[in-house]
Amino acid sequence: MKSINTNTILQIVALLFLVIIGYMTFSSGSNWKIIKSELDRAREELDTSKKIVTTTKAELESSKKEFEKMKAQKDLIIHKRDSLILDFKRKNAKDWEELQRIKDSITLVNDQLAKDRAIVDGLLGLD
Repeated sequence: MKSINTNTILQIVALLFLVIIGYMTFSSGSNWKIIKSELDRAREELDTSKKIVTTTKAELESSKKEFEKMKAQKDLIIHKRDSLILDFKRKNAKDWEELQRIKDSITLVNDQLAKDRAIVDGLLGLD
């Protein structure tokens, strides 16, 4: 009788262990599904972030080129203004020395103006 009780108790304990192991197996399987879905979502977010970074980089490069064009155009306008001012001074020069200094300045400004035009034309693709 005692041996039947002991066997029965051992069977019940073994059955409990099987139930616990089965529960842990099924619950860990659902945890793996959750972990896998989270990893897939993180991978998708990473891909999206990479695409956004690539797009942003391209936009920054475009903005940088546009800024360089605007700066070159600004320099061209400044040098045109300087040329007009010096031309006005040349027409209103009072003596020969002042006229020579103004002519030298005009030459320098015109050289710079030619360089700026070449830069602007190159940036705008007007070559």
